[in-house]
Amino acid sequence: PTLKKWPTPMIESNGDYRNETHIEKLIGGPLYSAQQSLPRLPIPSSIDETLSTFLPTALPLAESDEEVKALLEACRVFPAQAEELHKRLVRRRDVEFGDDSSWLALWWNTAGYLQVRDPVVVNVSYFFHFSD
Repeated sequence: PTLKKWPTPMIESNGDYRNETHIEKLIGGPLYSAQQSLPRLPIPSSIDETLSTFLPTALPLAESDEEVKALLEACRVFPAQAEELHKRLVRRRDVEFGDDSSWLALWWNTAGYLQVRDPVVVNVSYFFHFSD
């Protein structure tokens, strides 16, 4: 296949790819063909729902009665602490990012990729491993 001519000599990204969706169209092909039709990343509908899923998974990991009590106490106070954060996530999803991107994308791209200065092959590649 023939490579398409790149429209600019360089594109410098700050991690907010919402203004760079033209690249997906430029590249074309199957890789990005369904990008715009992917569902948005969900936010849990309620904090109580999250805790009802979390607690049965976490309780068996507690190694003592003291840890069980601490976990139950943390889950008791968590809804009050998390209410404002939940509202901010919903606002980020609905107002700041709208329909065109995931509420997590900017954080993921900047903190997960652009700010990390670890050796990429060793820390990111799942196909690279050391033999004994």
